[in-house]
This record gives sequence, structure tokens and C-alpha cells, in this order.
Amino acid sequence: MPTYVNLEPALLEWQAKHKKRMTYDMLAEHAGISIAALYRIKSGNMITPDLRKINALCKVLECDPGDIIVRESTGPSNEVTKLEVERTEILNEVQRKSKKRSQATQS
Repeated sequence: MPTYVNLEPALLEWQAKHKKRMTYDMLAEHAGISIAALYRIKSGNMITPDLRKINALCKVLECDPGDIIVRESTGPSNEVTKLEVERTEILNEVQRKSKKRSQATQS
């Protein structure tokens, strides 16, 4: 499941609460991080998530890390889906073995 940082809702909520506009440059400055680091966090191009930077952003935006860290589902993962995947794998294996047998008997 992909995980990324979505600053937009927290930034918009902060702006509505304080009735002020805050640019990304201002946010980075107030959080004590570089604008490049902010854009890496925002774009999802972080090599390793730096929780100190995320925490600094949360302090400025007056939110919790859980408010800006989003975990995106990659699809349903229930017991029926798992069983269907397992069934398909078994059927594929049976087909491969039967092909090998038929090729061996034809030779």
C-alpha cells in the first residue's frame, strides 16, 4: 500500500482557521526546513521519510502526523480474494504439469 504525505487539507484548514494565506515558502521557513525538502516530502520523492521534518510541518500547521500521512489502498484484500488468487495459482500449476506430460508422451 503506497503511503505519502498530503499537506493540502492541513494547509487549507490552517489558512481558514487563521484567515491568512501561507505559501509553501512560508511553510518551509516556519518549519525550519528547506523548500527542496518540502517539495520532496510533498511529491513523495523522499528516499527515507524524515519524521522530524514531518513533525515540524505538523507543528506549524497545528495538526497531527496522521492528518497528513495517507495510506492508499491497492485493492480489496479479503479472504475471498486471497482464495481466488490461490485457486488461480493452483490451476496454472496443473496446466503447466499437464502440458509437460503431453509433451513427454508425444516425444
